[in-house]
Amino acid sequence: MKIAVAIEHFNPMEGGAERSTAETVRELLARDHEVTVIAGSAKASTLPDGVKLLAMREKKSSGALQLKRFSLWANHQIDNGGFDTTLSITMAVGAHVLQPRGGTVRETLERNIALRKGAMKQQWKRWMISLNPKQRALLKLERQHLAPDSRVKKIVALSEYVVEQLRIHYNVADDRIVVIPNAAAMPEASHQLKSQWRQAVHQQYAIPEDATGIYLYAAQNPRLKGFGTILEAVRLMVKAGQRPVVLLAGRFGYKDQDVAARMGIRDNLRFIGETSQMATLYAAADVTVLPSYYDPSSKVVIESLMMGRPAISSGFNGASDFLSPVIDADGNSADRGIVVNDPGDAPGWAQAMTAIVEKSQYDAFAAATDGLREQLSMKRHVDQLEKVLSDACG
Repeated sequence: MKIAVAIEHFNPMEGGAERSTAETVRELLARDHEVTVIAGSAKASTLPDGVKLLAMREKKSSGALQLKRFSLWANHQIDNGGFDTTLSITMAVGAHVLQPRGGTVRETLERNIALRKGAMKQQWKRWMISLNPKQRALLKLERQHLAPDSRVKKIVALSEYVVEQLRIHYNVADDRIVVIPNAAAMPEASHQLKSQWRQAVHQQYAIPEDATGIYLYAAQNPRLKGFGTILEAVRLMVKAGQRPVVLLAGRFGYKDQDVAARMGIRDNLRFIGETSQMATLYAAADVTVLPSYYDPSSKVVIESLMMGRPAISSGFNGASDFLSPVIDADGNSADRGIVVNDPGDAPGWAQAMTAIVEKSQYDAFAAATDGLREQLSMKRHVDQLEKVLSDACG
């Protein structure tokens, strides 16, 4: 098939939807499809070999005017490109198949409002959003492309959480929604190799042997992903006499280190920063923690499970679906982690982080992740997506 993939910005190094899009494109290419990426901004050097690129510019830009221009331009490319089928990762473009990797714009804004503490701050944020030209433009485009009479034939939801958003906010009919759980790509690693990675990371970051638990927290937007909750949970754990160590991967600055120091927990944190060595960090940790205030389906949780590490996440992360009880080969119920519904409940997070690493429970959590590698692979995800794209042809 000749397939167009529309995305507002394309730079896989930024992670999230862009990295997932690159992985999807690679899988489609491997199946001998002709793929063209239609982007508001992208550099040809960031695309997988063999992909065609149509981009308005190289550098990323923002603003309502740029968004509207991209939407019009991208829809024109789709209309006149002679494509067999089209896929859009963004609500700004109406393709045959819409896969909103960021969930709905409306839910994203609601959860950003929920970040604010207190009714007045939340009302102020809601008012500011209502006056923001770009957010208004995004909401208008979202309503347009989710409407029953749009050219969007199928909407691919990454989780049941996204399905709920589509139903509640836009009353999208069930027959337009296809659930294809999110996926990831992780290197295959033996127990021996994981052990070597773990030892190397522990030495590099001086992790004490008497640590009561080693946790990985990874986020490009720490505030939205509950970084404050992690800090307070660690403070409570230390106060209770524990010795947790948290590996922090992502965008952090000196301000974050200063806050940790003032809370008396700086020695319990390892600020790693942005890294391409996530596989080694999963291997180095006991548990991945992510108290997201909003996440359609976090790849961090999925990657952790693929690497054999249980996770703790919130009720506002679609990937928490994978942490729910599963039935093992002997018919017993097993969890792959813990769901703490409220991302701001620091005592609840401290309790969960303490409980999950207890020897009597941890082995069962870790064992429940066995066999997930294939189930959560990008190959399996694209198997299902490819069928939806094929059915949308014409």
